[in-house]
Amino acid sequence: MQALLAIVISALALLAPRARAQDVLETRAKQAAGLIAAEPAWPDDLFDKAFLKQVPAEQLRAIGKDFFGKTGALVELQLAQRKSEWSGVYDMILAKEQVVPLTITVSEKAPHSIIGLYFGVPAPAMKDVAAVVEPLRKLPGKVSFAAWRLGGEKPEVLAELAPDEPLAIGSAFKLYVLGALAKEVGEKQRTLADVVTLDTRRRSLPSGQMHAWPIGTPVTLASLASMMISISDNTATDHLLFALGRERVEGLLGTMGNAHAERSIPFLATNELFRLKMTRGAQGADEYLKLDLAKQRAFLEKDVASWPLDETSVDSGSFTSPNRIDTLEWFASASDLCRAMDWLRKNTESGPAAAVREVLTISRGLDVSKELFPWCGFKGGSEPGVINLTFLLKSKDGAWFAVAATWNDVKDPIDETRFAGLLQRALYALGKTAGKK
Repeated sequence: MQALLAIVISALALLAPRARAQDVLETRAKQAAGLIAAEPAWPDDLFDKAFLKQVPAEQLRAIGKDFFGKTGALVELQLAQRKSEWSGVYDMILAKEQVVPLTITVSEKAPHSIIGLYFGVPAPAMKDVAAVVEPLRKLPGKVSFAAWRLGGEKPEVLAELAPDEPLAIGSAFKLYVLGALAKEVGEKQRTLADVVTLDTRRRSLPSGQMHAWPIGTPVTLASLASMMISISDNTATDHLLFALGRERVEGLLGTMGNAHAERSIPFLATNELFRLKMTRGAQGADEYLKLDLAKQRAFLEKDVASWPLDETSVDSGSFTSPNRIDTLEWFASASDLCRAMDWLRKNTESGPAAAVREVLTISRGLDVSKELFPWCGFKGGSEPGVINLTFLLKSKDGAWFAVAATWNDVKDPIDETRFAGLLQRALYALGKTAGKK
């Protein structure tokens, strides 16, 4: 447990400068949202002087009063998209059940006054989690979505859209690696304090940080798991996958509820996927896909493992548009992922595996309300044409929920901000209605 806490603290320290900038941005966003009032007022340094020359104070007051009449006062502010350290988009949840997007940019220099501000068009807030289904249905490509209440004899389906459609899930596959770790720790075959040594064979590409760490560095399983889930560190993932054993993870897919396990076997390491898709003109991917299972395993071990994976060998352009996302990826349906989260919940309730559950909470993924969901576990994934968001949630009343949403488009990159915004509003609606049956 000490190792787990140490890596969490280290990760937070690395993220501290960005967090401080985000605190400044959030403070200014809340102050800007305060314009929506019967009598708008704000701190003297809220707006940059150049901004006020373009939009005078009286005009700002008129805008605030007009919005207040239509929407009521601010109830909650949620981050929808961070464009940079000093710019972002927030959802203003307002008293008359309206949502208004707020786009804000502040100066990098203290006192970080607002230099750009835009209030979007009000839209009705979702009344319940099922209200997200129709907007999801209208997205191009394919969507699989499920929202379940957990804890009964069987899950209660609250909302769904093509819930059993297996789609590419990107880095959400790491939930299955975490599950294998939880199983072995729970059965006392391993401890989170066990150490592995960083190996050049397991080095991958970003996301993450460990690809830049020195080969030979000793790292605990707790550290690998924390980095894998919190910042989706690919090098940490590949080390953990092979420390546990690829075939052991594969054997757990069905146990964790993946009804489409065969689509993801062999269970690829991230550096294998990168080599297949991003090197040698992707000829290796085409060759790999023609092989049977036994030959695929041999090809990965004897051929793919020896291919260089660095700046000189990688074609970065191969990941600017969807690349074989329907044939060469990790696959699961929304129902599969809800079952995976429920399995993790049940198998980490107590004992040594309980610490594994807490790894899921390091990153909440979206700006999920801490008041509505004090406990929030998350893992998502993305690549061009793919996005997944999967949550395990515990409400303030102690009720458990699993929510999974995946969007694939084999033709075009997807609008991640649009998708995340829909899910964030759906989770807010779920939290507001969590105690109602």
